[in-house]
Amino acid sequence: MRLLFSVLRKILEKESFSHKTYNIDESEFWDFLNMAIKKEYISVLKGRIEDTYVLTEKGLEFLKSNLRFYREIPNDSKELPQWVRFEGGVYTPKNKKTKPEQNRYEPETIEYFHWSEILYSTLNSIKNKGGIGDLFIEQPASESDVLQIESIIGFELPESFKKVVLDYSRQCDFYWNTQENSTCELDDPNIFLSQGEPYTNRNILNGGLFDFGLWNLDKLITLNAIRIDHDYLDEKNNEFHFWSNSFIFSGDGMGNYFGIDRKYNIGEVIYLTNDKDFHGWRLGKSFESFMNNWIQIGCAGSFINDYIALSSRHIPYINNKTTNSFKIKKWLEIG
Repeated sequence: MRLLFSVLRKILEKESFSHKTYNIDESEFWDFLNMAIKKEYISVLKGRIEDTYVLTEKGLEFLKSNLRFYREIPNDSKELPQWVRFEGGVYTPKNKKTKPEQNRYEPETIEYFHWSEILYSTLNSIKNKGGIGDLFIEQPASESDVLQIESIIGFELPESFKKVVLDYSRQCDFYWNTQENSTCELDDPNIFLSQGEPYTNRNILNGGLFDFGLWNLDKLITLNAIRIDHDYLDEKNNEFHFWSNSFIFSGDGMGNYFGIDRKYNIGEVIYLTNDKDFHGWRLGKSFESFMNNWIQIGCAGSFINDYIALSSRHIPYINNKTTNSFKIKKWLEIG
C-alpha cells in the first residue's frame, strides 16, 4: 500500500520517479505500474514525445482514504525504499523530523499564567468584533481528586494532563463564536498542498470547545464511558484501535473527541472520530504542548480541517508559529 500511495502522490504532485527511486528491479517496477493501471488507479495519456500518467478518481480516493501515510513519509529519499517495504503497523521515519523543525515552537518551560492572559484577551477581542463567548478557569485539583478519578476509570491519567490539572486548573471552559461577516481567512498554500486537502482557503468562525470545555476533571468519568461505548468501532480498523487505547479529555459536541494516545504514540493528543480519513490524527506531542500551541492562537477552529490548516508543513501538530497561526493571532490581536 505504501508503494502505491507514494507513486500516486508523486504523479499527483508531478514529481519524477523510477524503479531507482524505490530500489526495485526495473521489470518488477513496470509490473507494479501495469497492475496499478489495470486496477484503474492510474490512466496513461499518450503524448507525441512521451506518455504521461494521471490519477483516476479511484486513485484520488485511495490517497484520500490513506491520509495517515502523509505522517510517515520520510524526508530523506534514501529512506523511501525502506518505508514502502515496511509491513508493520506504524512506521517511524528516522529523518521525518529534523530537530529544529520538531522543537522550534516548543518553549523550554510553559507559563500557565500566560494561558489565562491569552484566553481573556481572545474573549475580549471576539466580543469587540460583535461575537460571543465564555471563559471559566477553576482552581487546580488535588492529588486525592486525581487518584479518585483514576480509581474509577481504571488507569492513571497521562502525566502531561495530570501536570496541568494539578499545577494550573482542574477545569477550563472556553468557547467563542464570531459573526459571519467578521472571520479570519486562512490561506497558506503550503499546508493545503502538504496535507492533500482540496480547498484553497478556510474561514475561521469560532474556537474552543462548548460542550465539554477544553478539559474538566469532573467530566472524565462520563467521557471514559463514551470512549468505551465507541470501542466497537475498533473492529472496523485492522491497524489501530484508538478508541480502546486512548484517554478522552474533551469533545466538540458533534461526535468527535480529543484524546491522548496510550499505546501507539504514547502521550500524543489525537483526534477521535467516525471519519476514517482523520481518525487518530495527531494534534500535539503531549497534552501540555497541544494546549500551549492551541491557546496561543486563541483555540481557533472547530473542525479537523481547521486544525490541519494550523499545523506546520511537515508535522501534523497544531503549531502557533505557522503562517496561518500568525494570521489568526494578528486578527485576534493577541500576538
